[in-house]
Amino acid sequence: MRRSGSPSRCVSSRRSWQTDVEVAPRRRLWLGRLVVIGGLLAALTVAGLFFVSRADGPVFVFAGGPLRSGPWLDFAQVDWETLDALNELEMEIVGIASSRTLWFSVHEGVPYVGCDLDCVGGRLTRWPQQIARDDRVVIRIDGRRVSARLAHVPHGTEEYLEARARRERKYAGDAGGRAAAETAAHHAVVSVGETLTGRSQRAEQGDRLYRVNPGPPRGSP
Repeated sequence: MRRSGSPSRCVSSRRSWQTDVEVAPRRRLWLGRLVVIGGLLAALTVAGLFFVSRADGPVFVFAGGPLRSGPWLDFAQVDWETLDALNELEMEIVGIASSRTLWFSVHEGVPYVGCDLDCVGGRLTRWPQQIARDDRVVIRIDGRRVSARLAHVPHGTEEYLEARARRERKYAGDAGGRAAAETAAHHAVVSVGETLTGRSQRAEQGDRLYRVNPGPPRGSP
């Protein structure tokens, strides 16, 4: 009687079947490990966001919780011209109990903060939209806190042009070092962001500039 198939072919088929049987559990093992790792990363991310959202102020570039530490000063006590030597301040938006780190500048003794990328009416949800609903803020600078309100400075006004020019001079980065590197990176991010969001194709400017005014006394609504 004639046998079907050669012995070598049978051996090859048997080896292939054994290999598939051995590989399948390994694949399931690695898939299981990847699922576990993915779950751990997701849990760590959620825990990190939860921690940051309740931190005493912003954490690096991430928005944080309310500003809880630091002595309070009356707005009139703050020497803004001297503090203008600093590059950043921390600002809590009272209405949402969230804080962030912002660049600021001082023009004629008055502090200003700004948002440079697609701040209102764009695809992104930015902090100026919260300020439009509740303008109360807490500023922490040099370790001290002050109650304030933000007032939008419209484009094209004399105040906008002068305060914006002062802001540009402060962060021009002409002195080199950190300021130059941060300014170059900032402008690159804004340029790419405006292209991605379509803001660069619109006539309306995407930035917002705010004057920092004295706020209500602590404990008042």
